[in-house]
Amino acid sequence: MNTPDKYSEKHRVTYYEADFTRRMTLAMMLDIVILASEDQSEKLRVGSDTVKKLNMGWVVIQYSIDIQKMPRVNETITLVTESKYYNKFFAYREFWIKDDSGNTYVHMTSRWVVMDYKTRKMTKIPNEIVEPYRAEKVVNIPKLPRPVKIDESSEQVTSNQYRVRYLDIDSNQHVNNAHYLDWMVDVLSPEFLNTHTAKHIDLRYENEVKYGYDVNSKVSFAKNGNDLISKHEIYSNGKRSASANITW
Repeated sequence: MNTPDKYSEKHRVTYYEADFTRRMTLAMMLDIVILASEDQSEKLRVGSDTVKKLNMGWVVIQYSIDIQKMPRVNETITLVTESKYYNKFFAYREFWIKDDSGNTYVHMTSRWVVMDYKTRKMTKIPNEIVEPYRAEKVVNIPKLPRPVKIDESSEQVTSNQYRVRYLDIDSNQHVNNAHYLDWMVDVLSPEFLNTHTAKHIDLRYENEVKYGYDVNSKVSFAKNGNDLISKHEIYSNGKRSASANITW
């Protein structure tokens, strides 16, 4: 059995990655770990340019994120990642964000697929772009929790409308996955965000959002013991594009 290659790199938290509280934003948290995974891919010579030559691209479809503490401006953190499992259609990758002493701030698990650029649908993962990670080939990839959906018939729902900008689009020709979290968080009030910190996130992407689409971000709240949970859904082009549960 292969031992997956772990990759790590240092990162200094900048002011533009943080919010009013000087803590890194949730969206930036996703951006920096994806950067680490891309840097690992480049090191292994299976970076985005290599994958694009096959007319394909990696797409994340789900995250489960545990947050002990959010990094702050001017902190130097360590980003760690490994591609752990894969099968014909899915890959499973883990991420860690650690402080200088090796304490874990954030741990993420994620599920990925490869998208065919012509059909805009998932396709089989070519061996040549996954084998360099030394991930374990398995029959079944570990499942991640699915977010509980909003019940509009019984819950109070708040929503905001957005227009997808050119700068929201990434190299896969659809909205960068971190922007969904921006839309989800933006529908919450500044007073709430200044006094609450996310502890856990289950996030699932369902349909891609493209340039020029209108986006509707919805949220409702529920209690789970002492925890407050915000339930989020992103709708675009008549379809649910993403959903999330954030525990505060």
